[in-house]
Amino acid sequence: MNVYDIIPRPWEITLTDGYYVPDGEGLYIKIKDTMREDEYSLEISEKGVKIKAGGEQGIFYAKKTLELLSSEGKMQNCVIKDKPRFAYRGFMIDSVRHMQTVEEIKTYIEAAALLKFNYFHWHLTDDQGWRIETEKYPLLNMVGSYRKSSDFGSVHTGEQYGGFYTKDEIRDIVRFCRERFITVVPEFELPGHCSAAIASYPYLSCTGEQIEVETRQGVYRNILCPSKETTFEFIRGVLDEITELFPGEYVHIGGDEAPKDRWKECPHCRSKLEELGLRDFEQLQGFLTNRAALYLESKGKTVIVWNESLKSGMLRKKTVVQNWMDKDKLCAPWVNGGGKMIVSDFYHYYLDYPYGMTPLNKTLSFEPVIKGIKPECESGVIGVEAPIWTEYIDNFEHMCYMCFPRLAAVAQTAWSHEKPKADDFAARCKSLCGVLENIGVSPASYEEWNPSPLKRAGQVVKFFAGNINGDDVKNFLGINKKKAKEQ
Repeated sequence: MNVYDIIPRPWEITLTDGYYVPDGEGLYIKIKDTMREDEYSLEISEKGVKIKAGGEQGIFYAKKTLELLSSEGKMQNCVIKDKPRFAYRGFMIDSVRHMQTVEEIKTYIEAAALLKFNYFHWHLTDDQGWRIETEKYPLLNMVGSYRKSSDFGSVHTGEQYGGFYTKDEIRDIVRFCRERFITVVPEFELPGHCSAAIASYPYLSCTGEQIEVETRQGVYRNILCPSKETTFEFIRGVLDEITELFPGEYVHIGGDEAPKDRWKECPHCRSKLEELGLRDFEQLQGFLTNRAALYLESKGKTVIVWNESLKSGMLRKKTVVQNWMDKDKLCAPWVNGGGKMIVSDFYHYYLDYPYGMTPLNKTLSFEPVIKGIKPECESGVIGVEAPIWTEYIDNFEHMCYMCFPRLAAVAQTAWSHEKPKADDFAARCKSLCGVLENIGVSPASYEEWNPSPLKRAGQVVKFFAGNINGDDVKNFLGINKKKAKEQ
């Protein structure tokens, strides 16, 4: 592979005459304490390869660059100096709506490691299933891990669907990631998207009524009740098991799409609101979120939440906000006030929508430091993350088709300030695709990356016709954005 075809492209490349053909020898490695842990340099000549790095992580990234360069058997002599733009470069896999095998997850991780991602956000609990083996609350697996059918969009499967990852499988994936300098970030959703938990333990809701694990996509009224101490006992118990399984610094506790209908109807929640002197039910969610965050902080963890958690106006400053759709324009003020943020913009970084909605060039062009952030506060944007949600993705081949090469565009913006021209980047992706296929990842074909306007319109119509979801339609037409501005 040509040195200029590397994704993400290194910060500084100096070509020299000649080529080096790898022979299993001639590799020299040196640690330099003047470099950052994740920084490296490469010097390739006829004599061999010299790697200098700030630590083992930098050496790993240097070897990934070499892996790409040597994919065609020889390497152009050059000097490369490289380091990442953002400390947090994440990818997210939703294993709730549809699961992936351990080997499939490892294949995806291998591809992400090649692109120098360093955080794997693993979405493991939601309305449609509970995917973590949990010993203290066994009904989460006996009941919550299984739904009676799958009814996503126009696709209906009458068979029971479910399962969960055992603790040994989770530890295996954590180990696999650690060897590739990737930290796993588990997500335990609260207070919303908890139907699977409530179906297992009905006392967690305001009504205490027995419900079923949901079979459809959507936002549901039954959420965790913040007025019961048993709710917090449950949260702490689950977090104890999660933190034992996932040694990384971050734990994600959700916080998005939590309708307050049940809380408004619940006399205990109304009393709790008055007792705490809170302004509204958004602040009651803030109370619940902060209690969970404090508990995780006591265990040495940093909490991540979706940006809806900012609505309370009382989120702990140590918490990291993940911006996916900031309808209320709260993220820039959060960062300007000293808060930290991960950017996962719905319109550019969500990989589960057709290329007609989010073509490769659109993902590539996005600037993660969003408008409204003061120049002196830009360091508050600690990184980016690209999610793949799986309501409409029930097999690994389809998942890879949706994610690649768009994940490569995210890698480029995560690693470098460079904004390559569209044609240049597409050519680089062509070179990358062969390497990905050797790993076991099948990307979308070149013709599908940037569809014509007519094809884009056709894909949009086809997608929404097959996957009717009012919120999705509003989001992509910009109706929700317009409504937020009017408010």
